[in-house]
Amino acid sequence: MGKSYHVELIEALRDPQEAAEYLDAAFEDDDPEAFQMALKQVAEAQAVTSQLIEKVKFSQDETNHKVSRLPNSDLYQINSFLHTLGFRLAVQRC
Repeated sequence: MGKSYHVELIEALRDPQEAAEYLDAAFEDDDPEAFQMALKQVAEAQAVTSQLIEKVKFSQDETNHKVSRLPNSDLYQINSFLHTLGFRLAVQRC
């Protein structure tokens, strides 16, 4: 039996370029819930590869709590969270 979609997705999101493209696509959908889910998935993938949770000193529950609040947060809080994951927001001309 093959790997679950979630396992394959998390493995793919360990690649920083893949994760950046995934976040960008989720943001472009203009759906805060989809972007929130993408952030959770990237955080999970990055925690597996870089032990992010230990690095920034908060537990997985706290990570999920922080991410779950993001749609109601301002861009600076989201950008700060992305920096923790090793990413940044960027503005591009359409």
